[in-house]
Amino acid sequence: MKLYIYTIIRLLVFSVLLLTSQTANAHFPWLVVEGGKANYFFGEDPSNRTYRLPPTIAKAEIMMRSGADKSVVETKLIESEKFVGKQSVNSIPDKAELMSRVVFGVYNGAKLQYYTQHLGGVMPKSFSDCKPIKDMSLQAHAVNTEKGVDIYVLWQGKPLKDADVSLYGDEGSQEGAGVTGQDGKVSFTDEEVGKGINGIMVGLTLTEDSGSVGDQEYDSSMHYLTATFVDPEDK
Repeated sequence: MKLYIYTIIRLLVFSVLLLTSQTANAHFPWLVVEGGKANYFFGEDPSNRTYRLPPTIAKAEIMMRSGADKSVVETKLIESEKFVGKQSVNSIPDKAELMSRVVFGVYNGAKLQYYTQHLGGVMPKSFSDCKPIKDMSLQAHAVNTEKGVDIYVLWQGKPLKDADVSLYGDEGSQEGAGVTGQDGKVSFTDEEVGKGINGIMVGLTLTEDSGSVGDQEYDSSMHYLTATFVDPEDK
């Protein structure tokens, strides 16, 4: 009888943890540039912009790369009915790229780390014209093709194969999905890439990664990347 009750309790605890994990993993940091300002928020997709920033996410630093120059973006916290997040104090140049990375913490024994990009400027027509970002383990680059947009995903500077990539439209609906090949590339068609802001999401789990964040130890790590870009046909 005691064994039966213990088993039921374990199943209930597992169910609660699973539900909590799914809820937590549904939100991600996003970076977009609208009205000349950078907006950093924590949502389920590029349209979901009213979720309060968790403390660790609120401390994330946003970097701007414009040509060979790289600098910290000064931001201010905004909380309104339509937007909750961080916004740049100054205007962002059209050609600039934005990036951020932050460790959320340790969740159920796993380190949770987020990587965020906004791919600004004129979209390259060849991957050879893309410039990898230093100190950004998980990153993506967009290439304008005759049929749509190719996304190249890199992990520690090398192509990440067999990665699931989801594409979201300006209003938050999922418009496409694919798996990267040996070259880290997944292709989306002009029909899938919508007008305005598009966002992609990629996840990577390392089961043999261990260490500590502060006084919390972990034995695996989960890495999530979001990147936004404007449909090249809109420019």
